Amino acid sequence: MKRRLILSLIGLSPLTLIASKVPISNNPIIENLIKRWKKSKEYTMAVIEAMPEDNLEYRPSEEQMSFAQHFMHLGFTNNAFIGILLDSKSYPDFGTLMEAEFFLDRPDPINLFQPDNLKNRDSKENKVLVSKYVIDTFDYVISSLSKLNDDILTIGVNKEKPWYLEGHSNLDLILRGESHTAHHRAQAISYLRMNDIRPPGYSKNNTL
Repeated sequence: MKRRLILSLIGLSPLTLIASKVPISNNPIIENLIKRWKKSKEYTMAVIEAMPEDNLEYRPSEEQMSFAQHFMHLGFTNNAFIGILLDSKSYPDFGTLMEAEFFLDRPDPINLFQPDNLKNRDSKENKVLVSKYVIDTFDYVISSLSKLNDDILTIGVNKEKPWYLEGHSNLDLILRGESHTAHHRAQAISYLRMNDIRPPGYSKNNTL
């Protein structure tokens, strides 16, 4: 009781003292983005793991990407968006972007935009290759974010980019990657349902 009285007299409360001991992050937005991308990685890999190797190239119709393609595509796209953010060079169109040096090696030459198939390998090997590529691209994003600070997020709007990324700030590129990942992961989840496979639960895989 005496301690509280003394603290009140000097203008401090117990909560103030507690708060003073909690480290304050200099980059809270970046730290939160990293947390979200780590959870997205875990959830994405759980969805890939849920599909049996023999169904890795399942597609509902000939006009759609296969299950594997969705993940190869989202990994490549995340690599591209964050690469554009970090690179001092500008990429005015898709052609010049494809020549960028920041792209990770892909384990298969499969078309990333039109229906196609992986090379004829053992299905288990293909799943391992696809999974590793997705992990590597997520790790690329996460390690890249760790090099940034909050101040850099609002810039980049005027940097020359392909038409579909015009007007994007650095934060927009990061969020665009996350929403694009969710877009393709959701389609892959519907493929699981079409094969009578219960997908990983959303809520438990997205709690920060």
